[in-house]
This record gives sequence, C-alpha cells and structure tokens, in this order.
Amino acid sequence: MHEYSLVTELVEECQRRAGSRRVRSVTVRCPSTVDRVELKTLFAAASAEHHMAGARLEIETVATLWHCTCGYEGELPPEARVGHLAVCPRCSSVQPLEDALELVAVDTET
Repeated sequence: MHEYSLVTELVEECQRRAGSRRVRSVTVRCPSTVDRVELKTLFAAASAEHHMAGARLEIETVATLWHCTCGYEGELPPEARVGHLAVCPRCSSVQPLEDALELVAVDTET
C-alpha cells in the first residue's frame, strides 16, 4: 500500500511544521499516478487524531513526466502505468515509478 506510506510521511511532516497549532488544511502536489480518492481517504484516517482532526487535503495534480533509458521522455499515458510501474511507450521496458507528494502549504490556526 504505497499511498499509505506517502500519507504517513505527509501527516508526520505536517505535525512537525504545525507544532501545537491546529491544522486547518494541507495542500500537496501529487503525481497523476497516485490515486487521489485513496489519498484523501487515507489522509482523513491518518490525520483524525490530535490537532489535525478535520484538516482538509487539497491536491494539485501534476503530470507524470518520465525518462527511459531508451531515450523516451515525456508524460506517461494512463495505459503505460501499471500500479507503481511504468511501461515505456517506446521500448516496453518496465521500471518503477517514483511517486512522491510535494508539500506546498500547511494552513494552521494562529
């Protein structure tokens, strides 16, 4: 469950940045390869405790750009993604995708 580890790291970082302040919302940039619905569901569960309870997760989706050893560079079409693996549209080699969330903002009460 790759999304679970992404969310766990995200919540830990938000808690670190917020300190003792209540978190109202969190904004992240998310690769198009990550399931947004699953991400929101996991975030709601992982942030239900302490000063993050009820925090909104705002997701900005960004294109999944990929570079293959064969020289292919560009956005991966949906059919080239299998779970967290990429199948090169040019040479058909299979390589892992590196999905990561970029934390953009943690909005807290003052």
